[in-house]
Amino acid sequence: MSKFDIGAFAASLNQAVAGSSSDTLQIQAIDIDLLDSHEGNFYDVSNLDTLADSIAMDGLQQPVVVMPSATPGRYTVLSGHRRTAAIRKLLQEDGHQHLRSVPCIIRQYKSQALAELQLILANSTARVLTSAETMMQAQKIEELFYRLKEEGYSFPGRMRDQVAAACQVSASKLARLKVIQDGLISDYMDLFKASKLPENTAYMLARLPAALQQRIHKVCKDLPPARNAERLIELSQSGVSWNPSLTCPDGSDCRHGDAFLRHDCETGFSGDFCKGETCCLKCPQANRNWSPCERMCSKAKALRKDKRDDEKEQEAKKRESEQVKRRTAMQASAQRLVAAADQAGVDDSEKIHTGSYSYSISVGDLRKFAAGEFGDRYLYENELAPGNIRYAADIATTLGCSADYVLGLTDELSPRQASAPDWQRGTPAENGYYWVICTDALNCGKLVWWEGDHWEFSNIKMEMNIRPRAWMKCSDLPAWAKWERKAM
Repeated sequence: MSKFDIGAFAASLNQAVAGSSSDTLQIQAIDIDLLDSHEGNFYDVSNLDTLADSIAMDGLQQPVVVMPSATPGRYTVLSGHRRTAAIRKLLQEDGHQHLRSVPCIIRQYKSQALAELQLILANSTARVLTSAETMMQAQKIEELFYRLKEEGYSFPGRMRDQVAAACQVSASKLARLKVIQDGLISDYMDLFKASKLPENTAYMLARLPAALQQRIHKVCKDLPPARNAERLIELSQSGVSWNPSLTCPDGSDCRHGDAFLRHDCETGFSGDFCKGETCCLKCPQANRNWSPCERMCSKAKALRKDKRDDEKEQEAKKRESEQVKRRTAMQASAQRLVAAADQAGVDDSEKIHTGSYSYSISVGDLRKFAAGEFGDRYLYENELAPGNIRYAADIATTLGCSADYVLGLTDELSPRQASAPDWQRGTPAENGYYWVICTDALNCGKLVWWEGDHWEFSNIKMEMNIRPRAWMKCSDLPAWAKWERKAM
């Protein structure tokens, strides 16, 4: 199949000029007020500042190509619409009157179709065209080729291929632009022509029914990504209309269709297209606690709010219940320590450090806790519980009592006087719980279990690799430390 040689055809246009040739063409100065834009010019003539500055500095470097118009004495611009617009801008804004006489080349064509084709060829080779301009150019060229064919010009092969060659684009791109031209609604077409709608997205949208495009344009503030538009095409072709046949709990019909459509236009990479097939009240995206669907209906939002409010209320009750338990337990622990402080006459300014959340607690604070006065203090745990106390020896010294009393091992404030030392060395004679000290610091002691010939964890039947410096029999565990030893 022979290809259309646009270069050769453009050169042949010179032979179609009546009464002139490329060697005899002369430049004539014409007043700019006598120059009219060609009604068939669809190329962009905005953003003229750079061109106007160049003309103001160096003058017009390339003559404007014109042809006589139907009105005697006037001329129609074929090539040079941006140049004439830039000169008009300079005359209007800066008063460059010396530019009023525009250098022009006057041509006369045997047919209007040839003149319009010359306009297109001259403009298309002088600029980088947008997709919208290429689309309009292809449409116009196809129309002109058919008109020229009726006038006797020959175009070998398929007309579509000749138009693609004339536009210097592939046949596949021309086919895509044809889909956009025929299928894109006017609202989106305006954006496409203004280069505010990407060609790929425009192509996707143009393949949707016009009514669906209108709905998308109405409900979507931003353009749907091309990947979403492709999915919308698949769903639309499979029969999805985003007009749900759902019924609300009160028996009324669901009127949330456009919101469903907006959701599917905006959905991210997760691909959660709802299609309007699931009621918002039952939709997992609307009911989940994290990143819920923003397009759920008002009923679902109200239900979600009620649910969240109820959860907050239950959580608040749970926290308050926990605080009551912790305050009760801490009050009892504080009362024990205050009893020791009272007996020893400890001043309220003295402080103890439990090693728990609070850095230190004064004896005065202990008295308030013992009286159940906690103010707005939030308790994460009973900080005075024996299991949370790390510095029992230091606290015992400050309060003038035994460490066993601080740890809840005895109710006797004063240390017990034994006939023989409790701490021993060597190995125990019988199985059971023992307090052991592995270092010189008392706060590094452990409660462990002796099993025949080795030490085990206190709560797990598993051997420990320790060598205590001293050990002491623990005949009875306090209530707070009782547990059942489990085998691994």
